[in-house]
Amino acid sequence: MDTTAVGRARHQGSHSVAKSTDMIEFAREFPRRVSRRLSRIVPFRPTRLRLDRPIVSFTFDDFPLSAAEAAAPALEDAGMRGTFYYAGGLAGRLENGQEIAGPDVAADLFSRGHEIGAHTHMHIDVHRTSNGVIRSDLALNKREIIQLTGGCAPTSFAYPFGRLDLRSKFLLRNEFSSLRGIKTGVNAGVADLAHLKAQELYDSSSTVDSMSKLLDRVERHPGWLIFYTHDVKLDPSDIGCSPAYFRKIVELVRRRGLTVETVRDAYARVTGQGADRQAGAGALEGS
Repeated sequence: MDTTAVGRARHQGSHSVAKSTDMIEFAREFPRRVSRRLSRIVPFRPTRLRLDRPIVSFTFDDFPLSAAEAAAPALEDAGMRGTFYYAGGLAGRLENGQEIAGPDVAADLFSRGHEIGAHTHMHIDVHRTSNGVIRSDLALNKREIIQLTGGCAPTSFAYPFGRLDLRSKFLLRNEFSSLRGIKTGVNAGVADLAHLKAQELYDSSSTVDSMSKLLDRVERHPGWLIFYTHDVKLDPSDIGCSPAYFRKIVELVRRRGLTVETVRDAYARVTGQGADRQAGAGALEGS
């Protein structure tokens, strides 16, 4: 018996099985990748923004307790307010090593003039979650925010992980006045209210100089610049920033005299509509 030939045949057979498995996985994943990519490109709520001046919004995803303790006072000291996206299922827990703010902290922020936005209850990856689960989770997220704010329903939403696809984007497009992603950019001209662009504010990926140059461009070409981050502490995570860095960015904005508003208030300004108005899908608003 030729053991070498048998071994070669077994190797070839296992290699063929591996290739077949890879092809099956590629065929399964390819439509999802296309859908995710298209969802970041195809506008579902194109809106012509009414901008006679630059607008800046500071936003916080999840949101860690450190953002409430360090970033909120920095904004308040400059006469500004921010938008904190709240996921009640994470509240009071540790998430990726970060202590997440509880409902009492969120309620206190709201009483001080900050906005509490929606972020799903369990911080779910909507592009991998069924429509029914998304609906029930969001309903809970809305109820908990209404409760902690004393009756103010959330009008702003941020996609958890910044992930979406065509199906989830279509499902959510009219659930809120605005929905923010993590696609880098400034919102100007015709923007997609179902997927607003934003700029990450991380120690690991940006500098005071780079953000200063970005603000210079926004001054020359007015747009709605939405900053986002997570934790704000001395030793920040890869998706957070230090209190010193955050205060420097706030000071850059303050010195320029730029208008700073919560996402809710900025939406009302750039669309000429109240933030509780839900736009119809596919209509070019403000045209």
